[in-house]
Amino acid sequence: MSLLDEAFDSGPASSTGAGDDHWQQRRTTSLVVVDPHAAVREGLPVLLRPHGIEVAATTSTGDGAEAVIGRHQPDVALVALELADVDGIVLLRRLIARGTRSAVVLYADVEDAQQSALALHAGAAGIVGTRRPVAELSRALEAVAAGGLWFTEPGELDSAPTKPAMAVLNSLYERRTARLSSAERRVLELVAEGRSTESMADALSLSPHTIRTHLRNVMRKLEASSRAHAVAIAIREEAIQV
Repeated sequence: MSLLDEAFDSGPASSTGAGDDHWQQRRTTSLVVVDPHAAVREGLPVLLRPHGIEVAATTSTGDGAEAVIGRHQPDVALVALELADVDGIVLLRRLIARGTRSAVVLYADVEDAQQSALALHAGAAGIVGTRRPVAELSRALEAVAAGGLWFTEPGELDSAPTKPAMAVLNSLYERRTARLSSAERRVLELVAEGRSTESMADALSLSPHTIRTHLRNVMRKLEASSRAHAVAIAIREEAIQV
């Protein structure tokens, strides 16, 4: 069952008897949720509260995230990997550059080793799949709030936290952008600048036809669905600077 299912299927959070004393004795972990889905932003505070995690604020955008994380200074920020206005790893780098004291955990729809390696390399304290049970998400957030790391192996639900290993780190060198030629990389840099095909052709002294050929190769090699997607992949893998 995914988080979206749990958010709608769960009734109001409540506890009685000895359970109340148990939660009161636990240290509360403060959290900011950055996710484009209203069900996630509205459901997580209810679902995580019984686990000793209090959501201080939620937001759907990268700009909003920088504001609320700076204001609340939570123990952990749970950031969706795909936001409408910015890539989650780009936002992570912005937060680190601003000197945030909050640990950042990325919330990903799809889990894979390369993605975990990139998240680790960018400074994330963990990455959790959106299909993981809420109980596992809460354990991950508590572990990270206590100064640990949480990177689970794809497909292993309810698994123990797996700290980054050499196999994960080695996948940093298996990036899709490593397949790009120098000319294709330069074209992608100009795409990131917002240049048109004609403008790129003038800048590189190439024909528009050659530029379009380079772009097709970039899209194929990066397995990108659009130019914006290709740029996001390149930024995430630190192949270009913006």
